[in-house]
Amino acid sequence: MYSTVVSASINGIESRRVIVEADVSDGLPTFSLVGFLASETREAAERVRSALRNSGVRLSPQHVTVNLAPASFHKDGALFDLAIAISLMGGYGFFPQQALNGVLLLGELSLNGEIGPVRGVLEIVSHAKEYGCGTVIVPSENLAEGSVVREVNVLGAENLNQVIHFLAERTGARVYPVEEAAYEPPLADPGPLRSMKIDIHALREAQNESGGVDFSLIRGQALMRRAAEIAVSGFHNLLMVGPPGAGKSLTARCIASILPQTSLEEALEITKIHSIAGTLPKNTGLMMARPFRAPHHNVTAAALCGGGKEPSPGEISLAHRGILYLDELPEFDRSVLEMLRGPLEDGSIRIARVGGTYTFPAEFMLIASMNPCQCGYFPDRSRCTCTNAQVKRYLSRISMPLLDRIDMCVEADRVKYEELTSDACGESSSEIRQRVMQARAVQQERYRGTRYRFNSDLDADAVRRYCEMEDGCREMMRDLYERMHLTARSYHRILKTARTIADLSGENLVRMEHLAEAVSYRAVDRKYWEQALRTA
Repeated sequence: MYSTVVSASINGIESRRVIVEADVSDGLPTFSLVGFLASETREAAERVRSALRNSGVRLSPQHVTVNLAPASFHKDGALFDLAIAISLMGGYGFFPQQALNGVLLLGELSLNGEIGPVRGVLEIVSHAKEYGCGTVIVPSENLAEGSVVREVNVLGAENLNQVIHFLAERTGARVYPVEEAAYEPPLADPGPLRSMKIDIHALREAQNESGGVDFSLIRGQALMRRAAEIAVSGFHNLLMVGPPGAGKSLTARCIASILPQTSLEEALEITKIHSIAGTLPKNTGLMMARPFRAPHHNVTAAALCGGGKEPSPGEISLAHRGILYLDELPEFDRSVLEMLRGPLEDGSIRIARVGGTYTFPAEFMLIASMNPCQCGYFPDRSRCTCTNAQVKRYLSRISMPLLDRIDMCVEADRVKYEELTSDACGESSSEIRQRVMQARAVQQERYRGTRYRFNSDLDADAVRRYCEMEDGCREMMRDLYERMHLTARSYHRILKTARTIADLSGENLVRMEHLAEAVSYRAVDRKYWEQALRTA
């Protein structure tokens, strides 16, 4: 007999429908699994047979062929196990085909018939309607993320017997034996499949209550606090340079607490990526908080940017719509850092393989921190023990093209004793976040109906359109362009930063003081790099 069941696969970050076909016929007893499969997918034959046997399903020796169609793309992972098992039972005649129509099945089977979690459930369930399926059966551990999609009926299964009973009752059919095949269910009732409703409002409230490190913990460092506020308001990249113990890492952790709240669309994007990568927290329906990723400096290119034999999202994609924090920036391998140049401009990364080209989203805010030299105290020669050549070699690990893509650079000074021991607290994250949200609301209204979201998204034409300056600003920028030897990219980034500063001030026009502050955030990096070159 012939039977077919709908399942799905993840290709890059996109879902693709997979038709699982089973043909059971007379002939030499074999079990063939075909359809351009990875090794772990081929191993499903052994998992499925053991899971069926331990769930009470007895199959007669037959010539069995299971095909995962179409064969035009590679299929990997164990998420097809459940579909293969049910399709095989349909081929043996346990279910009429109408009991399997309109049902999409996902899940990895253990040898005793339990159903384990799989990746990419949210992405697959969101396309179930397109695949002609109104019901989706997923592992119980994936039920929360699958239930975010309201258009289909999502059910969670803990074991194979629950699925067998559900399909038998779905059309009023009974699970019946054919020839020597039989079903002997366990004595205990496996129970019904579970369903769940996700309260988006409750998730949003929980996000508001659970903040990160609060800015009130930082003593002094008014300049860093101000730079962080501007960076978050316009989603600008930020580099913090200073001696050890100045509070750079703490400031970076605090930045997560003043990020704008995610929209439902952004939350779905973030959740899908983390689900596909396998980094979604257990029993999480929807990630409402923006991600904060802080990879160690020994991270590889594939781990940072994505890749592998079967390409999967890297750290820059896991930081999509959030923060990628790189501490001790010069300690990263230079070739790895250079790979950030494209994503910082394009907001995505393309990975080419023999089987095709994969595009992963990477719209993140880069926050980086570093010491100015190996000992950490350059240019203070009373404390710095590095030679001029060592300082130059250390700073040269970061290329000027990469620095040119960082909107703002701020200097972290050593905290004064009076500031460190003072009982007075600085502004809290909630106070700063209010101003950030006001500036974000201004941008949202300004860019309504366009492809831009933040000031940092503006291209050259949009900068001319939206960054209107008062009289005298153009002459000031002309002088700075020549004197500081700015590139076209750095010129536009200064204007975009000035636009954000003006938004925080409630101004429609970019004024001289806004430009002056924006330019000051481009002068710090030149101070260190140019001084290192002069003294080398």
